[in-house]
Amino acid sequence: MDKTEEKEIRVIAIKLPFDLNERILSFPFLHAVSEYYPKADIHLITPKKEVEVLNLLPFKAYYHLFNEDDIKTVLDVHPYTANASIYNVDIFVSLTNSFPDACLGLGLRAKKRVGFSDDWKTIVLTNKVKRPIGHHVVEDYMCLFDLMTGKTHDNKLKVHARPLLPMFEDKSPYMAINLSPLRGIDIEEEWIELISHFEGKKIVLFASEDQDKVKILMENFVKRLSPKNVYEVFYYKDWIELGRMLSFSNGVITYSGASAALSAYVGTNTLILFDNEDPQRSGPFYFLSEVSIMGVNNPNLVNSSAVKTVKDRVTFNMTEVYIKAMEFFKI
Repeated sequence: MDKTEEKEIRVIAIKLPFDLNERILSFPFLHAVSEYYPKADIHLITPKKEVEVLNLLPFKAYYHLFNEDDIKTVLDVHPYTANASIYNVDIFVSLTNSFPDACLGLGLRAKKRVGFSDDWKTIVLTNKVKRPIGHHVVEDYMCLFDLMTGKTHDNKLKVHARPLLPMFEDKSPYMAINLSPLRGIDIEEEWIELISHFEGKKIVLFASEDQDKVKILMENFVKRLSPKNVYEVFYYKDWIELGRMLSFSNGVITYSGASAALSAYVGTNTLILFDNEDPQRSGPFYFLSEVSIMGVNNPNLVNSSAVKTVKDRVTFNMTEVYIKAMEFFKI
């Protein structure tokens, strides 16, 4: 794309993934688009659920919300686009594999429609590329950036959230541990084992799922913890509050998923336990923070696109996790 064409790009619409982890992993792509088209208005077609996470982006964008069932078939495309208030679209990009999502570009009358070229989507997209196989999710998105700009993206790209304010008035240092996923009626025993290794630390405990459920389980859990540390239980109203807490932590221990990606995006050293996903596909490696991963060499790991069951999970030696955390966080 030459400079003349670049200057003419004024409106860009992007359909984001529904999955929260993939949405956060799309942030490097969004940063790249914002930097390449600094004068363009960027419109993000995004799930209503957890939409607040987009407020961590350090640039202006317009949000157009949808519920999970709003864009299921091609019949849903016209009603949505007719009411979306997105006009004169120069470039539309779909970051998903969905045919109805690709059709949104037609409904918006976008001049250029960019996306992955499998199945029927080849009919409705003007610029398409086969989705890479076995690449990182971010690399999938960045190949669309290359396609829409005609340039090669910076493969050393590292991005960071906007500046955040602390959640706690107390300035004493702390580490944070994500107790999710909550798989039963109790929090996993492995966390008690891990926490018992620490001494004299302030540990913020949180769980990145339904906070009402977390509150029910947390009171009994805290009573069983070693008295050698100071504990603070953190309940949050939205993902901005969670991001603020994580950003001022000395380190975060978490299983893979949206919380791991969020922690890395807000700039915190993050120790991630990959129990049933492939970090080469979904690890948060394109954010400006240090990330350490465990579980990667275990042959029981399954690709993130596979159906996951409890039996697929990698189990961790919590003594090894403790040693790794002490080295990585330098505490």
